Amino acid sequence: MRAIAPCEYKEYEGYAASGTCSAVYPLSVVQGCQSGDIFVNDGTAALVWHYCGFALVLGEYDDAFLEEVYGLMTEKTNTRRFVLFADDERMVEFFGSKADILTERRSFFEYVHDDSKTVFELPEGYELKEIDSEIISHMKGRITPAFSWSNTDEFLNKGKGYCVMHGCEPAAWAFSSAVSDKEIDIGVETNENYRKRGLAFAAAQMMVRYVLGENKRPVWACHSENIASAKLAQKLGFEKAYECRTIRIK
Repeated sequence: MRAIAPCEYKEYEGYAASGTCSAVYPLSVVQGCQSGDIFVNDGTAALVWHYCGFALVLGEYDDAFLEEVYGLMTEKTNTRRFVLFADDERMVEFFGSKADILTERRSFFEYVHDDSKTVFELPEGYELKEIDSEIISHMKGRITPAFSWSNTDEFLNKGKGYCVMHGCEPAAWAFSSAVSDKEIDIGVETNENYRKRGLAFAAAQMMVRYVLGENKRPVWACHSENIASAKLAQKLGFEKAYECRTIRIK
């Protein structure tokens, strides 16, 4: 398995588009919208590893290729997150035999109906704004643009997001965590000081409308046990479509 140069990424667009587990992440790398790495063997299989840590094996792979993926995943000098998506039982069984691997489930949602009639009025003192560099500098949380984008300029040039502000403090936000030519995956988080107030809905609703305005499909996914995210998705007009496994080091 060898890493290829970014100038070769476009050659693997067919591989990336064939993925059934959230194709937006490998496509965002292949199409040059976001940072990431691609590793290949003799031309039959590829591993696409997005900047945020999500990774997918695409094409016709064998156990030898998976063993190399496992080696990359467990490399002790590697400090970057590695979460492998898998909807293939063969792959799940291969990694499940490893003592240091944890397998979980991730839920994927499909946008099925218009939420424009759902109106959420922000409480007094709150304002919805488009995310800019100043807002990013004040965000505190794990799911922020920095989670998916290598730097602020990359996000502001190629991404989009909205934030509910309480004065100068970001309270809840939604943004493009992965972008391809046909889809945008939406990342959402609420500042722990402002939870259970419905604020994330306002930001996420604006983000959905932005995606649709770009003639793209909004993508929503979360850990299968993230009930709050699943409920928010349904409130926005999404319905659960399928699950896949996620594979990572314990």
